[in-house]
Amino acid sequence: MPVEIAVLQRLDEELLYAVLDVALDIQNCIDSDSDPVYIPFRRMVVRYEILFPGNTPGILDRYCELRWKASGFLKKQGVILDCSSNGNDHWDGVIRIFSPKERELHALIPEVEAEIKRRRVNDAFNASYVGALQQVAQLAETFHRAVLSLRNRQHNRPDFEVVNEYDVQDLFGAMLLTRFKDVRREEHGPSHAGGSTRVDFYIKDDAIVVEIKMTRDGLNDRKLGEELIIDIAHYKQRGCKAAICFVYDPEHRLKNPNAIEIDLSKPTDGTEVRVFIRPKG
Repeated sequence: MPVEIAVLQRLDEELLYAVLDVALDIQNCIDSDSDPVYIPFRRMVVRYEILFPGNTPGILDRYCELRWKASGFLKKQGVILDCSSNGNDHWDGVIRIFSPKERELHALIPEVEAEIKRRRVNDAFNASYVGALQQVAQLAETFHRAVLSLRNRQHNRPDFEVVNEYDVQDLFGAMLLTRFKDVRREEHGPSHAGGSTRVDFYIKDDAIVVEIKMTRDGLNDRKLGEELIIDIAHYKQRGCKAAICFVYDPEHRLKNPNAIEIDLSKPTDGTEVRVFIRPKG
């Protein structure tokens, strides 16, 4: 029977590469009529750097151990009947492979290669996602400085005043466009009584939604927390990977902004939530 994909997905990175490494060695020997076939613990030419990242005794021991574990995995999955060591030191020894099953082996190799490719794509996406979160956080940290700089324009030009939530939305949205190619502005009706039209910015490539708020009369700590909880529940339903809530509080109306950030900044049902209330007092 073919090895189940779920079984391959549970292997750690090193062992997955070791399984492919050993399977390719067996495939290269399988055309001969001999049984068992012999593969070295230590290949003279290393295929995958992850298995042998440096030439030290410890790394060499680990490399040989991984190839032995990979052989045991193939036995457990029924790709080979059995395996054994010739008893010599691993560095110079060989692994005896008994009765390799050609059909199962040929089916396994592309499955392992596909799983490695899938992980590379996920790693690239995760790196992009983490970088995106960091960039949005940087914009939140520097937003107030940008507002202050626009109050003193050259050549008697009128100041750009940020006086309400719509101004914050416009400026923060423009700043997002300097960092990301595909930022989509989405407007919704108020999800809570007395709220203004909510504007979300959706960073499509990283599945991140950014919500913008500004403190105002009547929006105390408790009320803000309640509004954010309602909005976060909405983002969870949308299946966003992360929701970043930026609250602009230039007059320091909130009594305990740190508590709000700590209470709400956490993973929630698969959605990473981060709350930034700036500037700090």
